[in-house]
Amino acid sequence: MELASVRILEDRNIPFRLIELKDTAVSVQDVVKFSKGDIKTDEICKTMILKDKQGKKYAIFLLGSKKVDLSKAKEAIGEKVSIASIDEVSEIAGVQPGAVCPLLLDITIFVDEQVFEKEKINFGSGNHLFGIEISPKYLSKIIQFKTGDFSQL
Repeated sequence: MELASVRILEDRNIPFRLIELKDTAVSVQDVVKFSKGDIKTDEICKTMILKDKQGKKYAIFLLGSKKVDLSKAKEAIGEKVSIASIDEVSEIAGVQPGAVCPLLLDITIFVDEQVFEKEKINFGSGNHLFGIEISPKYLSKIIQFKTGDFSQL
């Protein structure tokens, strides 16, 4: 099976590890439980889709153990935002929550600065049965994003 996210990494010569999962993973606990390889809970990241009142969509990429602070997101975006529904996530990302891949999104992406404190991060590949692991230092070579503090304390 060919994954668009893997093709992006290969085209840009970004070193990565494909993480195979035994079953559909939606939560951090699922990823750890279903991973066929060694994985650290604190390296798991998630991509949350947000929307403003006009319907414009945004993504916040943060550590999987953290929750998005909507007031911090509002400050960065300049509009009040809410978390998109499952249907809206599917429409925007082409996949259900848990498989959202930041490399495949065509919306404004914000990356929480805590992501860059990790040596490695892993995240959805666009397929529920695979994850991608890279060094966060490569994010700027594969996506455009703005950084900031977007997680709740």
